[in-house]
Amino acid sequence: MRFFTQGFIDGLDKTTEAGFAEALLIAMSNLKDEQGLRLNVRLSDDLNQQIDFAKQIARMMIKEKNI
Repeated sequence: MRFFTQGFIDGLDKTTEAGFAEALLIAMSNLKDEQGLRLNVRLSDDLNQQIDFAKQIARMMIKEKNI
């Protein structure tokens, strides 16, 4: 992952649903395969639905951490 991209993720509050979801989407958008080619990983073709799915994942992950 690029240094500035990691900086974006590090600067987010990942203890909140919004921050965790944003970090997840940023990380997903920067995934690369073994050859260094960027992958097009998406939770949905619809941007709003993709954000909603990321928030659902964030809610589950944050809840797991707090148990």
